[in-house]
Amino acid sequence: MLRPVGVLTRFLERTMAQARYDLLGPGRFLAELPELGLKVEASHLEAAREALRETLEAWLLQALRSGLTPPGLEEEVDPVRARFFALAGEMWRLLREPQAPAKPQEPPKPQEPPKPQEPPKAKRLTSVEEWLKGLGIQVVKKPEEDEEKEKVLTRLSLFLGDRYPSLEKLYERLKQSLSTKRQFELSLAEASQEEIANSTQFCTLLKQYALLTSYHYKSEERRIRAKASTEGWVQNFLTGGWLERYVAERLRKLLRSKNLPHEVAVGYQVTLPGGEAMELDVLVRVGERVYWFEAKTGDFQAHIAKYAGLKKVLGLSARESFLVLLGMDKARAKELSALHGLTVVNQANFIEVFQEVLEGNAA
Repeated sequence: MLRPVGVLTRFLERTMAQARYDLLGPGRFLAELPELGLKVEASHLEAAREALRETLEAWLLQALRSGLTPPGLEEEVDPVRARFFALAGEMWRLLREPQAPAKPQEPPKPQEPPKPQEPPKAKRLTSVEEWLKGLGIQVVKKPEEDEEKEKVLTRLSLFLGDRYPSLEKLYERLKQSLSTKRQFELSLAEASQEEIANSTQFCTLLKQYALLTSYHYKSEERRIRAKASTEGWVQNFLTGGWLERYVAERLRKLLRSKNLPHEVAVGYQVTLPGGEAMELDVLVRVGERVYWFEAKTGDFQAHIAKYAGLKKVLGLSARESFLVLLGMDKARAKELSALHGLTVVNQANFIEVFQEVLEGNAA
């Protein structure tokens, strides 16, 4: 939750203090914030400064609407204060509720003869781990991520996944640089304004959270120069972990919107009945049904046969086994589905296809 409006004002003032101003010619002043990829022109200096501030305010509003809070605007939560107000709210609710009148005591009813016992009902499925255990699959390890770290990584995943068409060139160049561990460059000279805005904003976020160790945008050349961190968890996140989080979070939002009881398990490391070690990207339990999602950002050809075999071990149908391939063409995905007995989708349409499967199972 954000602090009062004064914090936003201070954020804008600090950012505007980093602005650069240039005289381009008679009656042409340039104002820019290179790190954010923002620049404007005006006929005189004060007008350029006002126009740049308005552009910065629009950028900040768009970031907040996307669920991204720039560093410096977060507020540390006081757990004692939060608990106090929660208890006070509950006491106030109980005091306002009308007290039901005491019911007169009824005479004891005569005991009825015992009814014949019904046969025991089938045990209801209560968790993904229980379902795996029933298949003879042992869960070796479940991820234990820090809650605040997960929030940041999930925000970055949603930003990249929702805007992937305009970030595809940046992401491919970033992935290539991870293997060389060197700085990369990306020219945006031919890019649309949407590509420029999303690319510079995403790089700024990655730099602010230290997933990029360096980042510079030369607005006059429309060129990005950046270098990714070499930490293992950063490499894992940028090369594929983000897509798993994106798939999981989009599934959670869909199921919450439909008020369906569910469980989403991410990154379970398991041992199959034959002793083979495996990691399952995303498992989703909706009521008594379980669905399996694997997510790949790169080459999938060497893995798809293994996934088809694992589907049989899990006892799932093709409509319950999803392979999410980043940027995959829909027509080719349909052909791959028919060939390998899986539901092959991309990051843009997997929710739509999954929703169709849910509706078909409910019918």
